[in-house]
Parts: sequence; structure tokens; C-alpha cells
Amino acid sequence: MTHAKPADYDHLMRHARTRFPNASVTISYTDDERIYIDVDADRYAFDIGSDDDEYLFVGRAGTFAIPLMDWE
Repeated sequence: MTHAKPADYDHLMRHARTRFPNASVTISYTDDERIYIDVDADRYAFDIGSDDDEYLFVGRAGTFAIPLMDWE
């Protein structure tokens, strides 16, 4: 069974690859309302539904922000 790609997947991937060129980047979504971006051996998490003005990913190696996707 395949799942549809979330609407913001391409937006997040484009920003992550720009921020981490030459790195292996994967994005995963969980049922408990989290988005993970894995960059080589580092994992960053964002809690879906937080009232932020941006996606703020927090991980062991630090934090980084991605602007919210324009849903229009």
C-alpha cells in the first residue's frame, strides 16, 4: 500500500537540500504529528500543529528553520 506524499514534502525537501548540500536527506511523517528530517546521521524534529511562524526543526546537532509553505 502506498501513501500519498504530504503537500509540504517538496517544499521541505527543497529547503533542506539547499541548507545541507551534498548530504543525504530524508523526510518522514509520523502518526503522532511529527515531521523528521534526517541529514546524514543527524535527526531533526518538528511538532505538527505548533503555532509557529515557521517550521522549526530541533535536533542534537542544533536547530534550523524553514519558512511555512504558502498554501494558496
